[in-house]
This record gives sequence, C-alpha cells and structure tokens, in this order.
Amino acid sequence: MITVGVIGAGHLGKLILKQLNELPEWFTVAGYYDNDPQIGESSSDLSQWTSFNHADSLIEASDAIILSVPTSFHYFYAKQVLSRDKHLFIEKPITDTLEEAIFLKNWFNDKQTYPIVQVGHIERFNPAWLSVKDLGLHPMFIEVHRLAPFNARGTDVSVILDLMIHDLDLILQLIPFEIIDIRANGVAILSATPDIANARIEFANGAVANVTSSRISMKKMRKMRLFQPDAYISMDFLEKKSQIFSLSSLHTEIEMPVFLHHNALKEELRSFAEAIFYKKQPVVTVNDGVKALQLAQQIIDNLKSRPT
Repeated sequence: MITVGVIGAGHLGKLILKQLNELPEWFTVAGYYDNDPQIGESSSDLSQWTSFNHADSLIEASDAIILSVPTSFHYFYAKQVLSRDKHLFIEKPITDTLEEAIFLKNWFNDKQTYPIVQVGHIERFNPAWLSVKDLGLHPMFIEVHRLAPFNARGTDVSVILDLMIHDLDLILQLIPFEIIDIRANGVAILSATPDIANARIEFANGAVANVTSSRISMKKMRKMRLFQPDAYISMDFLEKKSQIFSLSSLHTEIEMPVFLHHNALKEELRSFAEAIFYKKQPVVTVNDGVKALQLAQQIIDNLKSRPT
C-alpha cells in the first residue's frame, strides 16, 4: 500500500483525490496541501481528506506525492519531493522552463537510488490511443486539432504548453526521428500568451506533423489523424474511439479497434502505483516529459522569431 499526498487542491487536484479513493488496493491518501489556506473551508468536496498546513509535513507523511499545482510551481515542489527520495507524479508540462526540466532530469538520472517519477501526459492512457498504439504505426503525415472553449484556468502558460503539448508527446512516440524544421504561427486573443497556434513539424525521415491548438473555440475537439502508405488511422480523444482504414489495390477495410471502457486519469494513477510497486519504468518518464517540453519550447521560440 502506497501512502500518497496531493499538493494542489484546485480543480484537477480534487479529481485526483477522488480517483485515488477508487484505488484502495494501491493507495492510502495521507491528505492534501494547497497554498490557499481557505480552499478547504470553501470546498465541501475536500472535507473527507486531511488538510496539511505545510507542504513539508505532507511530503514527510507520504511515500509518494502528486503535484497538481500551476506549472510555475512544478520545479519548486519537485525539488522538495525528490530531495526526500519520495516518488513523484508531476502534471504536464513537467516544468515551466526547459532549463528547470533539464536540471530535474540530470538530478534524477545522477542519483544512485532514486524514486519513481512519472509525468502526467494523460492522453497516453486515453482508450483511443491505447487501442492503436501497438499496431506498428509508421505515419508519414499527422494532422491534429485540439480545440477548447476559453477557460481562465490554465492561462498561466501559452496554448502550446496548455493544450498542444498533449499531442506533441504522442507525435514524438509515433515518429522517433530527428526534427529538421519547425514553422509556427499563433496569436494571443484573451490572455497574455498565444491562445491559438499552429505548428508544422518536419522530421528527418520525411514525415510531417501539422498541429493546431486553440482555447478560444466554440466547441471541443481532440482529434488526431495518421496517414501512412497502407492505412489511415483516426483517433478521437474526446469520444475515446478510433478507426482504421486499411488500403490495398483491391479494397478498403474499415476496422474499429476494441473500445476500452475506463477512466484515463484513474488508469494513469494506477500505472504510477504499479511502477512504484514493481520498481519498473513508468509509462511516461522524465525523459519523455523533457522531450515534449523541448519541442514545445522550439515551437514557442519559432513563434517569437516571426515578425508581428
């Protein structure tokens, strides 16, 4: 049994606490800490869990810590957790800056004995992705649209770090080749950083990914389409389903992979527990988190370099 604490009891933190309660075979919840001392009093949703007055106390009382604080605080708390050799689940993006992420990566890799660290790229646990990821995919063109209505929560970072990074992580899993060119466009509408952005990413093997993310859309959309010489694969992360169109000179076959009924957040937390218990590499490693952030930063830098 793993005693776990949650730092950050906002919207996502509450969801995490509820899912932890549904995994009693893996976790015992020590409690939570939030730097807003009024959050426990203002939310009846938190009444069943112990509120800690200090992050240090919660870290000491726990075997593992889940960070669901704003991105700008990831590095600050991650250092505290790792310095005490506690297991760490850190939401995406891994840190606010690439320099912070590389520091954590090097610190983590240099330890003789180190805890499990998993990065919260939740789409790795989406049924749409799980249903096709092991099918030997080799896309040469990827088209992605991730759109959402405006929500002030998450605007401490650009849409690239808020939304697009989900798809960047998956793209890096699908195309394990060097990136040779990036062309990006974006604009800030309702916040101080880009709220809508598009990036065209070209890889050394000739593959291209075209990614569009917006947090000022009238409707939600989370779709990824893969095109390869023998098939067209469609993934709908919102509907949690996928389709495969297999092509040949004679006919077209349409396949619907087995639909998996599960909660992605719950499965993500379960995988974290399994990595701790069985002492195995987590599904999303520190290196994965750094690579996704590195690509996101390249896109941001490309945006900044373009004339306004």
